[in-house]
Amino acid sequence: MKTKTYARFVKRWEEVTDLPPQTLGPLTRPYKKLTKRLKVMPWPWLVGISLIGVIGLYMILGSAITFLVTLLQRGF
Repeated sequence: MKTKTYARFVKRWEEVTDLPPQTLGPLTRPYKKLTKRLKVMPWPWLVGISLIGVIGLYMILGSAITFLVTLLQRGF
């Protein structure tokens, strides 16, 4: 047997938990395609992005990247 309080609670719960789909304007479609792939197998993407980042830092900083890494390791 449901009481009035419980019925009001359920009604309010449905109002709070029922959220519309999020949109990003014109970027919604590419965002959904990207996240769909990342949810299935994120590791290959993360490894690839990390490699690109490391290569980019090496191209920008050159051999000074070893100094930066040493400095960061001492900080932790």
